[in-house]
Amino acid sequence: MDLALPGELAGPLKALVYYLPAYAANGAPVVVKGKRPIDGGRLFIDGRRILGDGKTWEGLAAGLAAGAAATALIVYPIVRDAALALLSLAAAVAGLAGDMLASFLKRRLGLARGAPLPVVDQLDFFVAASAALWALGAPIGPLDVAVLAVVTYVLHRATNYAAYKLGLKSVPW
Repeated sequence: MDLALPGELAGPLKALVYYLPAYAANGAPVVVKGKRPIDGGRLFIDGRRILGDGKTWEGLAAGLAAGAAATALIVYPIVRDAALALLSLAAAVAGLAGDMLASFLKRRLGLARGAPLPVVDQLDFFVAASAALWALGAPIGPLDVAVLAVVTYVLHRATNYAAYKLGLKSVPW
């Protein structure tokens, strides 16, 4: 990818391109009112729900569609390389999986749906997307990821608060 960007921002801004589908995928489920939980209401061996009512098939479909759209409409035109663009789609899928893993963890900790788990709530998808991007060889560095983690935390807090104020979420985190 050859983006002409100035100075120190060049690395994180270039890396951001690969994360855009993960951001889109993470934000999309809140706009659909899913009714079919992915876990089907089933309990784990500890007697608690596997994921809970907040992780639905409709939300997953919306996230996958948003990640695919962001890959096709934003990432591919920028990087002009199908293989590199597919890294971003993999990051979107991994981000959705990371969010579900966090829900699984929260249920194991006995936290109810909507209960806060600071930092995990804001960075679950980002950590999973980062792991996928690194594992698949995306051209991003540790400093890029560190900068974007801080930006992601702040953006996540702000967008969730806005979604709460708009009535799209029942809690502001």
